[in-house]
Amino acid sequence: MQTAKEALLAIFKGEPYDFIPEYYSTAKSLVFPGERWIDMENFDPYGTGPDMWGVLWTNRGPNPMVDGNMVAKDFRLFESMEDWKDHVKFPPIDYVPVGDILNGMKMGMGYKEDENVLEVLLLSGAFERMNEMIGMEEALTSFYEYPDEVHEFFDKMCEYKLHCIDLAFEAVHPDGIYMHDDWGQNNNMFFSPEIWREFIKPLEKRYADHIHELGMFYHHHSCGYIMQIIPDLVEIGVDVIDPMMVENDVKGVIEQYGDKLTFAGGINNRIIDSPETTPEERLAEVERAFREYAPLGKRWLPFYIPAVTERFEEYIANVHKVTGSAQSGDWNLWKNL
Repeated sequence: MQTAKEALLAIFKGEPYDFIPEYYSTAKSLVFPGERWIDMENFDPYGTGPDMWGVLWTNRGPNPMVDGNMVAKDFRLFESMEDWKDHVKFPPIDYVPVGDILNGMKMGMGYKEDENVLEVLLLSGAFERMNEMIGMEEALTSFYEYPDEVHEFFDKMCEYKLHCIDLAFEAVHPDGIYMHDDWGQNNNMFFSPEIWREFIKPLEKRYADHIHELGMFYHHHSCGYIMQIIPDLVEIGVDVIDPMMVENDVKGVIEQYGDKLTFAGGINNRIIDSPETTPEERLAEVERAFREYAPLGKRWLPFYIPAVTERFEEYIANVHKVTGSAQSGDWNLWKNL
């Protein structure tokens, strides 16, 4: 029987696996420095402060992992992508003790080499960083009003992120790189697939190629509906996509592409986090996901983005409850849930 680490790596890499492990209990994700405001010595759960780009962030609660933070209300670093070169200062990352920070996180998280998959999480991809600096409306219209400037900024961002990947690899030699760039809303993408293919796909291809050259897997996060670009992610060579929210045709894409791409998701976060649901209903949602996706025997992993600390802990326990009763690799065990 594989360990949870071995099973998770196998699912991520498209290799045979004995059972489906719980992601958050198995993977440790170290956050690459500079992309958020972090002041743990004087932590204010609702405070506001700048990241290394000069963007102001406001914390949303006492648990940074779950509560997270958002760009401060009405913040703009500058007004138009036409002028980005006059305002954007890329963080002097070579002068930041990246190795000390990542290794400190690794120790603080209790990483165990024989038990945990290690990822380094690079937040704020090119599109996210653009809208964090100038706002979502201006970012979306910039694809049409200032396409040359957006291309130039995205190319510069790509070079910066590739350098961050190198620094992360040198510092902790992770199993994978976990990148973050949201492209979808509830029932569609923020922009057309053609815009994504012109401006973003070339960057993703460079990331995937470089990560694979270093012997790591590429795990990408994008919330929302992204059905239109799943074939592109397969073509690029992305290894894992999350959170594959239920607004997508999760079963359909697993059936069609689950031999080439790992789909982490398929859990209805509204049921898990809603104050209206019962513990029985939340367990039933985890069971439904296993019953629907696990028998396909492909690259699927239960996953959702937590928003309530207590529900997050309950969700992890529920996944363990289901997997603990069916770790033999016999997918038929889940059909009776």
